[in-house]
Amino acid sequence: MASVDLEQRVAALEADVARLKAELGTVSGKQDPWWEEIAGTFANDPAFEEAMRLGRKWRDSFKPRPLKKKKKADGRSRHRSPKSP
Repeated sequence: MASVDLEQRVAALEADVARLKAELGTVSGKQDPWWEEIAGTFANDPAFEEAMRLGRKWRDSFKPRPLKKKKKADGRSRHRSPKSP
């Protein structure tokens, strides 16, 4: 490969990188994090609140439920409580 071709390719790549950096805003200085740009976008939005409620319900469906104690026919628990002194 000729050095002229390589130099042209490197120059083209450098130009592309500079263009991409400019689009991202990293060349000119600090850019705000993406979450700060969208914070509050869905404030007081009933559809968003419903989506969050349904997501929470779905996640909670994977949590194990506590076991229920079985009771005897007379209504007492099978487990004895410790005796008081």
